Amino acid sequence: MDKKLKDFSKKLENLKKLNSKKKNKKNFNDFGFYLKSGIEMISAIIVGLLIGLFLDSYFETKPLFLILFLILGFASGILSVFRTVKKLGFEVGFKKKNDKLH
Repeated sequence: MDKKLKDFSKKLENLKKLNSKKKNKKNFNDFGFYLKSGIEMISAIIVGLLIGLFLDSYFETKPLFLILFLILGFASGILSVFRTVKKLGFEVGFKKKNDKLH
């Protein structure tokens, strides 16, 4: 009986170590996802800003195109992040579609 209990304890410790390694790996995957989302958002805003500045200097209408394309950049960034989250299988509120609340 003691031998079975010791074997069970060893297996339990090994599972705990394996589980902690998986948690650390998941944290790095989450970090990559958040970094990607942030870069997508910022790059869309910067592109909108640059297009707005270029068109304002070309047509000599200082704040008009800057404001317009800055708003479009924000919208594009939000849409890009939304599409990325939707591909992961999440709904609004960040719960997976297949998860059921008990």
